Amino acid sequence: MDEKGLDVLLVTFTPNVSYLSGYQSFGSGWYSCMLLPREGEPILHMHGLELGPALLTSWVKDIRSVPWSYEDGVAGDLAGILKELKLDGQRIGLEIKRPGLGIEIYEGLKRTLPDATFIDASDLIMQPRMIKSPAELEHMRCSAEIAKKGLAAVLPIIKAGITDNQIAAVLYQTLLNEGSEYFSTQPIVSAGQRNCFGHTTFRRTPIQAGDTVAMEFGAPYHRYTSAIFHTVAIGKPSSLVERRARVINDTLDVLLHAVKPGRTAHDVAREIGEEIGDRMTVISDAPSSSKIYGYAIGLGFPPTWSEESCFIREGIELELKPGMTFHSPFAVRKPGTPCVGFSETWVVTETGCEILTAHDRELTVRG
Repeated sequence: MDEKGLDVLLVTFTPNVSYLSGYQSFGSGWYSCMLLPREGEPILHMHGLELGPALLTSWVKDIRSVPWSYEDGVAGDLAGILKELKLDGQRIGLEIKRPGLGIEIYEGLKRTLPDATFIDASDLIMQPRMIKSPAELEHMRCSAEIAKKGLAAVLPIIKAGITDNQIAAVLYQTLLNEGSEYFSTQPIVSAGQRNCFGHTTFRRTPIQAGDTVAMEFGAPYHRYTSAIFHTVAIGKPSSLVERRARVINDTLDVLLHAVKPGRTAHDVAREIGEEIGDRMTVISDAPSSSKIYGYAIGLGFPPTWSEESCFIREGIELELKPGMTFHSPFAVRKPGTPCVGFSETWVVTETGCEILTAHDRELTVRG
């Protein structure tokens, strides 16, 4: 805040509000704002329905709510608090590029506080969030253990004749029984022609011989998620499916070996391209068609476990530092052919990386 010359920061991106205040709720689409002045105590300003969750989960003492039927008055209430704190004519930081700050609130603040200077502070909280504390890493290790138990429970029941919903049901039950909270991203289970497209999931689809079943899931633990992507082949896999699985897992191996503190995201992505590049043409598609080899993961709320702060790809000069956590899902999706995908969630360490979700990434074959 000092670097940006901010007198107060209005935090409206729900994961950032949670990171600073402890507030947690599945109603992450409702309005919430943490007023963080440079001096003095913070204030939580919430949608009325979120007052209970805020009182239960947050350490902030001053919590104020806006009635459910008073949506048009949010900006006026917020401006009133800033006037009360004598910050109405000061430099105010806003998370303009993050979900949470509605245009009506932004425009309302500008109309109501004509003497204020509004500064884009969209990335201010994301910077400290990139490096996880020991406590945060422990949450992610607990999440990873639950996810691995989910994978171990679901693999034996997958076979031709059942539906993708039945597979998803086992995942949901196991993850919840083992301690998962409500999901940031719902478990994904996709089979048949549906899984050649990303972001498709279970829809009462029967599993048939020759299909692959693509699963991607994670179990939030204190809202921190470590995710796994795994593929099951139904019956003897084709040579194409086997080749894709090998190249994807070789790519993951190169990535995890290349990660070192002090290297940049660009350095790691460049090394993957040099090591694997020629082999990608063999499978008619790249393990990551966008050439993104990982994204920041950790604290999340619906609809995503992604922290949406940084990526592993060429052109990103972000220095990797111990405590940074990433999910690296690689999948080959080409219409008319079965999807194949695998992933790991990992953390940068002092000497390389620790694979939080370390599991058997060999292509699983089921009858």
